[in-house]
Amino acid sequence: MDLRGLRERLTGAGCASCGAAIPVDRIAVLADRGDLAFVELTCPRCGSRTMGVVIAADPAPPVLDTDADARLAGGPPLDEEDVRAMHRLLAGWEGDLRSLLDQPGGTR
Repeated sequence: MDLRGLRERLTGAGCASCGAAIPVDRIAVLADRGDLAFVELTCPRCGSRTMGVVIAADPAPPVLDTDADARLAGGPPLDEEDVRAMHRLLAGWEGDLRSLLDQPGGTR
């Protein structure tokens, strides 16, 4: 299902967890409607699997929503302590997603 060669064009995209480059054989194009595609990336280093959205307007380079430049620019890779901290936060959270993101220190 990779009629436009997105796999090759995305080769080297960074893992959202550890930052390792994703090789072409670890990229699966799940759906492609032309200007938008859904992909699954499997990291050879840490084994994490990430689903991503690709905005690809030929001939411009595709933009992957999980790229370090788009998501974790300048930050270190996520680690076990990040996961534990999020678990602690969510264990006591009684609101919805919007109220979580809109609180001071949220992402919006």
